[in-house]
Amino acid sequence: MERPTPGEAGPGPHGLPVLPELPLQELECFAVLVEQLHFGRTAQRLGLSQSRVSQLVKRLENRVGAPLFRRTSRRVESTELGRALAEQVVPAFARLREGFAEARARAATARPLRLGFQCAVYEPVARAIARLPEGAARLVELPWSDPFSQLARGEVDLAIVLAPCREPGLEVLLEFSRQPVYLAVSAAQVPVGAGGVSGEELAALPLIEPRGPAPEYWREANAPRRTPGGRELAYAAGAVTLQEGLSMVAGTRRGLLLCERSTTYLQRPDVRFLPVPELGPTSLEVVQHQRRPHPLAEAFVELLVKHVD
Repeated sequence: MERPTPGEAGPGPHGLPVLPELPLQELECFAVLVEQLHFGRTAQRLGLSQSRVSQLVKRLENRVGAPLFRRTSRRVESTELGRALAEQVVPAFARLREGFAEARARAATARPLRLGFQCAVYEPVARAIARLPEGAARLVELPWSDPFSQLARGEVDLAIVLAPCREPGLEVLLEFSRQPVYLAVSAAQVPVGAGGVSGEELAALPLIEPRGPAPEYWREANAPRRTPGGRELAYAAGAVTLQEGLSMVAGTRRGLLLCERSTTYLQRPDVRFLPVPELGPTSLEVVQHQRRPHPLAEAFVELLVKHVD
């Protein structure tokens, strides 16, 4: 059987021609280095180490059979062959990126990113959603007392929930919005000028906890049974949503623990919010199902990172 010469296409398993392997990572690295002419900046742009960039460029030069760059201690410049290759490669990679972005946008329109959220759609989240293609995201409110079930069942693609998440099959993509804890109490029960709640005062107050299938470790983090000083906390009632819990707070002597950011979004005239310095801060997490990643999940997280505090 006649063998193809190096660099030529050979027959595939069904007699069809097969293109020679195209070193895409090496060519992408080359395309960026041609623009940057700096190994450090190229490494930063690609999220690689500088030594890895050097390795990829050297490997491509070995494949081509001649140097593509001239390197000195002060500068990097393209050789004549490198400039000729760049005329083909740089526009080709620009078209590839545009095509990939367009495909993701079309996929998003066909199947919107179902974004579950607890409590409220905070400003950084709203800004990230606004940067996605129009119609690419659909919001689904998740119960305060059940942060993970809809994600586990595939009813949402991403969940923005109070930390922590340790559920099998779910993975945390981002933790953000670290906030101090506040106590919601009836405005009628709080003296004017009250500025905060001590651990001792908190222990004397009947509290409202999430009523639902939230796992015990999550409950312990968001409705703790003891203060860091060891005082036991008593929960006298439960609520499915924060709105339900706040309605219970307004008409009783009970209290409800929540993060500082929620106090801004859930304001009502019959409820006061007081800081609880003794309790540690809370945070939010973006969580996805490991086996059902959405094509826009990574893009959304990247946008959210740009807008978080």
